Amino acid sequence: MYVDEFERELVILAYDMKNLLRESVAPVCQEYGLTLQQLHVLIMLQKRPGVTLSDLSVRAGILRTNFSAICRKLETHGFIERRRNDKDRRACELFVTQKGHELLGVIEQTVRKQHEQVFANEPPETFDTIVKGFHALESLIAKARA
Repeated sequence: MYVDEFERELVILAYDMKNLLRESVAPVCQEYGLTLQQLHVLIMLQKRPGVTLSDLSVRAGILRTNFSAICRKLETHGFIERRRNDKDRRACELFVTQKGHELLGVIEQTVRKQHEQVFANEPPETFDTIVKGFHALESLIAKARA
């Protein structure tokens, strides 16, 4: 029964999160010429610099063919760069550029300002609990994919 409740709540939460992103983050991305998918890739790449295109495509859950186009656009705008792997010249590692880091900072600040009133009234423990929950969910998802 507990698993059923978890799955039901997960679907509801995923839907609510998708709507929150679409309503609050997507317009900010559009201001800077980004899509939510491109922002997702930048954030993941910031978290794991030097990952290969194929590994990041799998982690992001985006088909390799679509993912290459997303990375090309980010690279064209100067937000990411590809570097050849010294050990395997066929492999390219991806990195967020200084311009990309600056853009992520601006987007983060803009979104934070949108939610400032709500966030200001919450104790730090609330955010600690939520982040721990995110990490637990991420771990569970990784196990499910293995």
